[in-house]
Amino acid sequence: MATASLRTLQPACGGPAATAAARQRRRQLPPLQPRRARQLGVAHAASVELDMDVTSSVDIENIQYEDGCYTVQGCLLSTASADEVYRVLTDYEALPRVFHNVETSQVRHDEASGSKQLVQTCKWAFLMFSGTFVTELSVHEDPSQRQLTFSLIESAFMKEFVGSWQVQPAADGGLTEVRHRLSVRPSLAPPQKIGDITKKVFKKQVEGILEDLALELER
Repeated sequence: MATASLRTLQPACGGPAATAAARQRRRQLPPLQPRRARQLGVAHAASVELDMDVTSSVDIENIQYEDGCYTVQGCLLSTASADEVYRVLTDYEALPRVFHNVETSQVRHDEASGSKQLVQTCKWAFLMFSGTFVTELSVHEDPSQRQLTFSLIESAFMKEFVGSWQVQPAADGGLTEVRHRLSVRPSLAPPQKIGDITKKVFKKQVEGILEDLALELER
C-alpha cells in the first residue's frame, strides 16, 4: 500500500467552475493539425523514427510547485475512441512501446487485497536526477468510468508519486478527451524559489507523456 504521506488524489475536473474553465481552454486550443512523429525509444530495440502524421492536441491546463511537490494536469484530445484509449493505458506490459521513458513494465497481483501492482523500470531526466530507476506502483482501475489511478509503493527517486488518467468523450463531440494528473515529490526537493523556476522542466516531461500516447493512438 502507498505510504500515509501521500496526498489525496483530487478529481481530474474540480467541480463546475473548473469544468467551465476547462471548456473555455479547449475552445481556445488551436485546430487539430498533423505533426511529424518524434523519435521514440523502444524497449530492447534500437530507436526508430516513426514515419507517420498524427492528429491530436495537447494542453497543459495547470502546473504548480508547493511544499516540495510538483503537480501538473494536462489534457489530450484524440480522434481515437474512449474505449481504445483506455485499453492502451491498461495494457501495462505494452507500456514500454507507448512511453519513451518506460523501459520495462510488469504486472503483479496482490492476492490479499486483490489489487494490481506495477513494477516499472523508467528513464527520467529532471534537475540533478537522471538515469534509470525502478518504481513500484499500486493501481486502481474503474472501467465503468474509464478512470485509472496509481500511487507510489516504493522508489529510490521519489517520496511521493500519485496520479490519474480519466478518459471520456469530449463535450463537443467527435473526439475523446484524455486527462492526466500527476503529482511528484522528489527525494531531494528543491527550495520553493528553485521549484517555481523549474516547473517548466516538469511540464515538458508531462507533455512528452501525452505526446507519446497521442502517437500510439495514431499507429
